[in-house]
Amino acid sequence: MQQLLFIFSITALLACSTAAEQQPPASGEVSTADAQRLYVMKCSLCHGDQGNLMVAGAPDLTASRMSLDDRIAYITYGKGTMPPQKGILTADEIKAVALYIESFRK
Repeated sequence: MQQLLFIFSITALLACSTAAEQQPPASGEVSTADAQRLYVMKCSLCHGDQGNLMVAGAPDLTASRMSLDDRIAYITYGKGTMPPQKGILTADEIKAVALYIESFRK
C-alpha cells in the first residue's frame, strides 16, 4: 500500500511540474520562440534569418548599433521600403522582435 501511495505521489508531482512548464507566458509577455517566429515571418525576407541578408537596401542588423527604442520605432512606424507593423503586431510583439534582433549583433 505504501508503494502505491508513493508511486501516486510521484506521478502527481511530475504531472504538476509538467503542466506548469507548458503554460504560455503571462499576459502581455512574448516568448523568445514567438519573437523568433515573428521575425522570420515579418523581417527575414529582406534581413535574412541571421540579420545580414540586406535585400532591397535593408541594413545589416549584425552591424547595427541602434538603440532598443529606435529599433522599436522603426518596426512600429517603418522606414523607406520597410512597412510599419503598428496595428499588425502588438506593442509587446514589436518589443520582443526588437530584443530578438539584438542577438544578431557581432
